[in-house]
Amino acid sequence: MMLAISLAALAACGGPPSSPTALLRQAKQAVDGASSAHFQLRSSGAVGSGTALIGGEGDIKRPDGFHGTLQVSASGFDVEVPVVSVGGAFYARDPLTGRWTKTNPASYGFGDPAQLASPQHGLSSLLLLCQSPTLKDDDRYNGAQLHEVGCALPGHAVAALLTSAAPSQPVAATFGIDAVSGQLRRVVLNGPFYNATSPSTFTLVVVNYGENVSITPPPTGS
Repeated sequence: MMLAISLAALAACGGPPSSPTALLRQAKQAVDGASSAHFQLRSSGAVGSGTALIGGEGDIKRPDGFHGTLQVSASGFDVEVPVVSVGGAFYARDPLTGRWTKTNPASYGFGDPAQLASPQHGLSSLLLLCQSPTLKDDDRYNGAQLHEVGCALPGHAVAALLTSAAPSQPVAATFGIDAVSGQLRRVVLNGPFYNATSPSTFTLVVVNYGENVSITPPPTGS
């Protein structure tokens, strides 16, 4: 009887984690299998000069859609920039004029956020690039148990998605994977994002897998 109770309790909390590689593959499958998702991004230790991405929030939709608001540091000021990326075109709304303009995301200090949804080059691709993955202590997010996997990522792969002042340097990563659903829930990245000699941290949270999302090009010039 006690054994049955213990097994039931273990199943209710998601059970023991499998190998770190199996967890990463499961999380990639969950990300790639979702038609859409909502993400929240924040940074800490952002230092440096020029224009840089420091945070944001928005929806990604397959195959190549994104809309949301990104927080950008430019010339000592932090501004929020509404953006839309769809069909290979990136649009940003000028915070001063309120007008939408087709532009290059690199001018804001980051890559095309629509690429987050790409199985080959997006967020899920990082899961299979983990070098020497190891299981860490479980954590929780909004009450949900997370199995956490730590590893090192190639700096150039992270730079293509976010930014980096030294893409040749590796990035320390911790992936938090929901113990019940197997969904990737949180990614913590520590590396030379803004300064080659001063590491900083990005934390990305992914929620609302498969939500109903519609993304269309904005009216430019108005």
